[in-house]
Amino acid sequence: MHAFCVNFCTKLKQIINFTDFNFSYFNMLKPKSFFFLILIAFLGLWSCVQEPSFSTTPVIQFNSVRKIVKTSSDGLGGKIKIDSVIMSVDFQDGDGDLGLTVAQIKANPKYKDFSNFIVDVLIQKNGKFVPVTFSPRLGGLVNFPFLPNQKPGPIEGTIDYSTPFVYAFYKGYSPLFTEKNDTLKFQIKIVDNAFNVSNTVETAPIIIFQD
Repeated sequence: MHAFCVNFCTKLKQIINFTDFNFSYFNMLKPKSFFFLILIAFLGLWSCVQEPSFSTTPVIQFNSVRKIVKTSSDGLGGKIKIDSVIMSVDFQDGDGDLGLTVAQIKANPKYKDFSNFIVDVLIQKNGKFVPVTFSPRLGGLVNFPFLPNQKPGPIEGTIDYSTPFVYAFYKGYSPLFTEKNDTLKFQIKIVDNAFNVSNTVETAPIIIFQD
């Protein structure tokens, strides 16, 4: 729809650019045809600037999951391997109440320990994915893009969340983890500032500490 609006508005701009327009075209139009052309133009412009209508309960779609392999100092002169997993979801929300400012968190005790990005982990065992309990749970309070002046209104975009898996502590995460090459998936949901919970999406599988 966005691409249509861009193309339509571009064409419309060309039509109403009087420096380039041949006015003899108007002479070929009957009054009814001319009125119809103007009506279509205004309807097209209105559709281009109309705000989208989203639910006030956030809706998300899986976008991507990827990993970045890093090494870091272990503080003892050695190196440790880290797989940093980055999950991306597309989101929509009708009133834009996603994300909190520091002032909002301090002013309202209901936001103490509030998480707006919640992640559950699944690990593949014997061909099936089973839940893994993480303590503390993955996720937390992420920074969604704020609307200008914090005004309520529809908002959409893509948000990333990154979590590190440190090889030195890998088997300590859960007895379900093995030495290497575990296949994981993640189930994600988000929460708006009114505590409305989105649908849950599942990522594609990803292999951690792959040989």
